[in-house]
Amino acid sequence: MKQFRLLVFLLVGSAMLGWSLFNTTYSQPVLAQEPTPTVPAVEAVFNPHVTNDCLGCHSNPDMVGQFPDGKTMSLYYDASLHEDSSHPQGCRACHDAQKEYPHNADSGTESCEACHAQVFGGDGQNTTVFEINAYIDQRAVSMEINKSCQKCHDENFTETTDSEHSRILARGNRYAPICLDCHGSHDITSPNEPRTKIAEICSKCHTSVYTTYESSVHGAALESESNPDVPTCDNCHGSHKVTGPADANFRADSITLCGNCHADKDLMSKYGISTNVFQTYLDDFHGRTVDFFRQTRDTRITKATCYDCHGIHNIQAPDNELSSVYPANLQQTCQQCHPDAGITFPQAWLSHYSPTWDDTPLLYAVTTFYKFFVPTLIGGFLVYIALDARRRVADKLRKRSLKLKAVVSETNNTGKHDEKAQG
Repeated sequence: MKQFRLLVFLLVGSAMLGWSLFNTTYSQPVLAQEPTPTVPAVEAVFNPHVTNDCLGCHSNPDMVGQFPDGKTMSLYYDASLHEDSSHPQGCRACHDAQKEYPHNADSGTESCEACHAQVFGGDGQNTTVFEINAYIDQRAVSMEINKSCQKCHDENFTETTDSEHSRILARGNRYAPICLDCHGSHDITSPNEPRTKIAEICSKCHTSVYTTYESSVHGAALESESNPDVPTCDNCHGSHKVTGPADANFRADSITLCGNCHADKDLMSKYGISTNVFQTYLDDFHGRTVDFFRQTRDTRITKATCYDCHGIHNIQAPDNELSSVYPANLQQTCQQCHPDAGITFPQAWLSHYSPTWDDTPLLYAVTTFYKFFVPTLIGGFLVYIALDARRRVADKLRKRSLKLKAVVSETNNTGKHDEKAQG
């Protein structure tokens, strides 16, 4: 009898201990562990209940999640993508909402069947489909994870809030570019390596613009030799604080964008381009007017800027027949602002060359004359004004001196008269 009671006691004690261990293991959420990139994803054999390792589940290539509308997204993580990434941080650095395991433990939607479909008559673990109820679609997942970028990149993240992309996002377009769209997620690398990557990133949304740029003199040099000197999208539009034609100051500021390269003598000398191209523009009527409005931050600019004549994304070399400033096309280009421009109208333009005695003797003579005449005229006026001012001052001082002498003389005469009267 005593042996029977002892056996019953041991069985009950073992059952209670097992139940306690079960509740401790499965009922309490724990932090998901970071994946170990050195472990091949497809060979992961960990039990996630024991290791709490993210790869215990997410190394399954057939693992997918299903949103309320029936659309799905892959939940597979390829650890090899992180090998060349510039972000070695683990999963929890970005996946704030998935820090605890099981995920969404308080939602009441977790079920054994989610992982163990075969026990419930499914086709096996490789066909597991997880229900995702916390997000309406994959874009919602990306937008939440995107907020994590601010933790490490606050300055760049803040700049994006004043970009054209953010304004589009604020108007309700959920597919306006966010950090993940340009930089990627698990495979984040430098956006400037190779340099062609910048334009390729932008081409995901701006396909037609990219096609035009690719065939331009700048784009062709970038594509063929990854030339570090030619401008790409971010040089003109910015990277995080993206601006475009919709920005009030973009038109006026465009001349400084072009000047960043075309006013650089060292850079232009590498390609046999004179900086006069930019300087002569600033010296003529168009350039002086635009630059004046730019400095005063006045957006009412109607005069031609660089891209009005040379094109925007389709800029070609001047000797290219497709160029808008090619001699045969120049009249049509001028007619954009001067509808009545005749065939001889473009001949008044010096093509960014300074006048010389050999090419334009009359204009050179007039220009030279005014270079001496205007300073001489202004200098003469200044000398005249200075002499006139000196004379006026001298006259005032002389009159004041004479007046003072008269007062003194009158005072002396009055004194002498008083002395005689007393005598």
